[in-house]
Amino acid sequence: MSARRSPDRRARGRASRRLAVFAALCVLCLLIGGGYVTLAARRASAPPATSAPVDRAALAALSVQPHLLFLSTAVGPSYGKVALASLDAPAGERVPTALQCDRVYFAGGNGFCLGNNVVGGFLSSYSAYSFADDYMPRFTFNETGIPSRVRVSPDGRLAASTVFVAGHGYDDAGFSTYTALRDLTTGELLGDLEQFAVWRDGARFEPVDRNFWGVTFTPDSQRFYATMGTGGQTYLVEGQIAAREMRVSRPGVECPSLSPDGTRLAYKRQVGSAGRPHWTLHVLDLTTGAETALTAETRSVDDQVEWLDDSHLLYALAPNGPSRGPEASIWRLPLSGDPPTLFVPNAYSPAVVRPAASAQGRTPTWSATVPPPSSS
Repeated sequence: MSARRSPDRRARGRASRRLAVFAALCVLCLLIGGGYVTLAARRASAPPATSAPVDRAALAALSVQPHLLFLSTAVGPSYGKVALASLDAPAGERVPTALQCDRVYFAGGNGFCLGNNVVGGFLSSYSAYSFADDYMPRFTFNETGIPSRVRVSPDGRLAASTVFVAGHGYDDAGFSTYTALRDLTTGELLGDLEQFAVWRDGARFEPVDRNFWGVTFTPDSQRFYATMGTGGQTYLVEGQIAAREMRVSRPGVECPSLSPDGTRLAYKRQVGSAGRPHWTLHVLDLTTGAETALTAETRSVDDQVEWLDDSHLLYALAPNGPSRGPEASIWRLPLSGDPPTLFVPNAYSPAVVRPAASAQGRTPTWSATVPPPSSS
C-alpha cells in the first residue's frame, strides 16, 4: 500500500510549484524588459531614416528666405517629416527634410526635434536631437516620456523640452512632467525646472505636486517664461537661468509664447471642467498687465501658439482630436478680432523662421515683473 502525503506536505508542494512558476515569470519579464530597453535605446539613438531622397538644393534655397518649418502629415513624400514652406505661400509647395519627430522648433540657426518611440506598449521613450540648417542631427539625447512641448531661444543657444512622465495630457488627473533646458552649442544638459527655486510673494514656494511646461525664452537666452501647475491651478512663472530660480507672476496662464518685440505673451487659459477641458487664447501686455481674450477663435486650442508676426498667431487644430497628428492643420488668428483662417493644411508644430531678421524690441528685465491681474 502506497504512502499517502499529509495535507501539510501537499500544501508545501503546491507552494513550491507556485514559487517556481513565479520565479520563472519574473526571469521572463526581466528578459523581455531588457530586450525592450535595448530596442528602445537603439531606436532613440538615431532619428528614423528617410525613404525618399532629400532635395538639398531646394532646402538651401528656402533656408535663406523667410519660411515656416513644421511637421507635415500631407500624403506624399513629406508625410511624417520636418518640412519647410515659404512664408509667401505657406499652403503651397513644401520641401521635406530627412528628420522625423513628434515636436519641432527652430530659431537662431538651430533646431530641436523631439521624437517618440513606443516599444510594444511596455516602455515609452523618446529621442531628442538638435540640428542646424543642414537638417542633419547634431547632439542626441535619450529620455523616457511622451513628447509634449519644445522651444528654442531666439538666438539658437538654448532649447527647452517637456515630456509627460505620467499621464498623456494636461487635463489628465495626476499627470507629471519633466522639462529640461539644454545648451545647443555644447549639448550640455543645464538641468530641469524641478531643480530651480520658486518664489511667490517674497517667500519660497515649493509644493510637492508642482509641474512645469510651456517654456518661452527672452531674446538674450538669460530668462524665460513658463507654466507651473500645482493644486489644480496654473501659474505664469518668470525664470532666470543663471540664478536657477523662478518667480510666480499670475494665475491662469498656460503655455506662454513671447511676441517678437518682447512686449506681449500669448497663452491659453483653461475654462472648461477637468472632464471636458476647453482652452481659450489670450494676450498679456507685459508693460500694463492688460489681458485681451481672443474671442474670434471659439474652438479649444490645446497648443503653444507661435507668433507669425506682431499681429498674428499660429497654432495647430484638429477637428476632433489633439493639436497634432494626421488631422491637424495650422491656423492663423489675427489679433484685430477677425476670424481665424487656415494657414497650412495637414501640418502642426509650426516655427516661423526669418534668417535675415535680428532680435527686435526690448528684453524684459528681472525687476520688471509682470504686473498683477487687475482687480476690476
